[in-house]
Amino acid sequence: MNIDFGQMITAEIKDAADLTARRAMMVCSPLQGRLTAGPTICAALDATAADPATPWAMREAILNAREWRRSSQTIDEMAWLLGFTPEQMDSLFEAAMTVAV
Repeated sequence: MNIDFGQMITAEIKDAADLTARRAMMVCSPLQGRLTAGPTICAALDATAADPATPWAMREAILNAREWRRSSQTIDEMAWLLGFTPEQMDSLFEAAMTVAV
């Protein structure tokens, strides 16, 4: 069996680039995100924002951001705080972007 590792690596690089490009287009309002996430996740977000141990920038992102961008490092940190996988966060954004408010 011949395995073309160069082709495999090229495909992985292309997949990573496609994912990065797709995430760059994922933008929602905090309201769209919260309506999609639901009351339990929002309660966790609100508790995080109220916790003085939470870094100031994260509290501000939760409380005052006008938009959430999937490609933002802050969103990755928010996902980690909530226990979300990157794929779960992608799904949340994809669903949130369909919510009309």
